[in-house]
Amino acid sequence: MDAAISPNLLRSVRARDDVERAVARLLGPHRMAPAGTGPLRAELYDVVLPSGGLAELCYGRATRIDFDGNANQYLFRLTLAGGCELHSGRDRAAVASGSISVSSPACASRIDTSSDCRSLLLRLDRAALERKLADLLQATPRAPLRFALAVDTAHRGGAVVRDTLGYLQRLCALPPAGHVPLIGADLTEWLMTVLLTQLPHSYSDALARDAARMPLPAHVRRARDYIAAHLDEPLALATLARVAGVSARTLQNGFARFVGMSPAEYVREQRLEAVHAALERDPQARVADAMLACGVQSFAHFTKAYVRRFGHPPSTTRRLAS
Repeated sequence: MDAAISPNLLRSVRARDDVERAVARLLGPHRMAPAGTGPLRAELYDVVLPSGGLAELCYGRATRIDFDGNANQYLFRLTLAGGCELHSGRDRAAVASGSISVSSPACASRIDTSSDCRSLLLRLDRAALERKLADLLQATPRAPLRFALAVDTAHRGGAVVRDTLGYLQRLCALPPAGHVPLIGADLTEWLMTVLLTQLPHSYSDALARDAARMPLPAHVRRARDYIAAHLDEPLALATLARVAGVSARTLQNGFARFVGMSPAEYVREQRLEAVHAALERDPQARVADAMLACGVQSFAHFTKAYVRRFGHPPSTTRRLAS
């Protein structure tokens, strides 16, 4: 990464504790134990992206790093030079130059780097990546998203991600031309799609099955479109069946087969997403008003579902967005 564009954030930092604090601000709490003594020659460059960031990091010495698990972000690592060894639970992987490795949220891990290890680190907000996964699945994930610890250079999807991160690195180094940033929310959305479709993870099989599914039948599509346009209204099964032009039983079977959930579950998931987006968009909005605007009638039941979906109550979403 061009130091003229992204200055070395550690240019005046040499003490181990100072380096640890500077890196922790970007990558989350951790403990580092460099080999040997004396000042570190660490380097850290960073570019902020929508819902994350891209950093280049080199400790300048063989170093052990222990992560307790950052619950708020995924960390995708492209090893540019040298190598490292990763441990997470019972999983262990030796990572060489050109390989991709991933630290998933809430998973404690340990990394032992070589003295010449240099990494390109893409961090992505957990909630944003899980929302993208839900969009691709057309359903809410029932368990945490967990990526494989490491992907070697022979993995086809890993090669796609390696080239993508290399392109992103070169794009970040370009001097700005005009007032519109080169890397916006649309590019980040595309990047999340690449990561979810190319790297192995706990929902890879489900995504593959979805990709092979037939297009939505007309009656399911009509009901889905009606839900999107009338989310603030009561959406009874009988109403949706009438709009779709089929019986309630046929509509339920269609949603179960092609969407993976019942119409009622689909309506709830759409309202969860709508309330979450409304609170992120306007942190000053009252939670009750946001719920009512999205057709929520039972605040208590909805709040429990919201916590299961996003890991915290709606009021926390509003506070984090402010």
